Amino acid sequence: MGLGSPAGPPPSPGSLRPVVYLPTWARWDVMRQRPQYLMAAFAASGHPAYFVDPREGEERTADGVTIVPTLEGVPSSDVILYVHFAPVRRLFERFDAPAVLYDVLDDLSIYDADEVGVPRGARVSAHHPEVIAAADIVTVSTPVLADRHRSERPDLLLVPNGVDLARFRPASGGRRHDRPVVGYHGAIAAWFDFDLYEEVAAAMPDVWFRIVGPVDPRVRDRADHLARLDNVELLPPLSPDAIPDLVASFDAGTVPFVVDHMTVAVSPLKMYEYMAAGVPVVATPLPACVSTPGVRIGEGAARFAEALRAALATPPAKRTELRAAAEEASWVRRIAPVRDRMDELGILRAGPR
Repeated sequence: MGLGSPAGPPPSPGSLRPVVYLPTWARWDVMRQRPQYLMAAFAASGHPAYFVDPREGEERTADGVTIVPTLEGVPSSDVILYVHFAPVRRLFERFDAPAVLYDVLDDLSIYDADEVGVPRGARVSAHHPEVIAAADIVTVSTPVLADRHRSERPDLLLVPNGVDLARFRPASGGRRHDRPVVGYHGAIAAWFDFDLYEEVAAAMPDVWFRIVGPVDPRVRDRADHLARLDNVELLPPLSPDAIPDLVASFDAGTVPFVVDHMTVAVSPLKMYEYMAAGVPVVATPLPACVSTPGVRIGEGAARFAEALRAALATPPAKRTELRAAAEEASWVRRIAPVRDRMDELGILRAGPR
């Protein structure tokens, strides 16, 4: 990788350690997900935070995070590497004794479809055992993942997904549409239950279904077929800054995922974002959704449609309660146990370990 070597000034002894995100496919301004929000939460907690992306033209700052095109802009020592993609361990050796926070945010099988033809030794599953064993701290996003990985790291921490409360707020002045709007935002991929959504949309012709996000080419035909329904609108991805207003415009939000070995380990960010905007949520029976108070569950098209009807009838007071529930899931609160563990291990602040 032509990323250079870390060359930034080291932190002063006793100061909070910088947190560095090593380059992956993620972009700061495209489909903001758990890694970007966690980095922003570390920055909000006082840590210098760096997001390395070689596609960036020059250094800039966003949400308190310094986005740099090469490693040359980050410190070489006394750093915490935030890692969720195990193959980046090849870059660990460029730092002087870094602390490693390994975040297992999805079931590892999520990478399988993109690793067809990749040599076995280069796959995520080949790098994962070394990273999870060597990391100073291991976090997981759901209890399902905790159960799957606890034998590898008995000391792992459960850090559920959360929400940026400053970004996602209820709409001002109420919602005014010619007909109710049911929404979905996020990646449209193999985990999206197209059959379910088609049946539900066909059964609710008086409701407008708005789907916004990048479409995986492997499901392009399914997405286009769904969008042919008269009451379904498929829109391209919006910038992260436009997503909060989009969510606030929904009368109900959906998490229409197929339930399988991979998705039962998912904690949908959009669930918390809907709730923070006071938008009632209807989901398929994913464990993370079933266990979240206020989320309606619909298994099968008939029950999903029934749950949507109930969600659309949610009174204003109940919508306010959704916002209050989301406040318990702020990202700064989510990382508090991680920072406590760092303090226990002596890696929260710069200096001798």
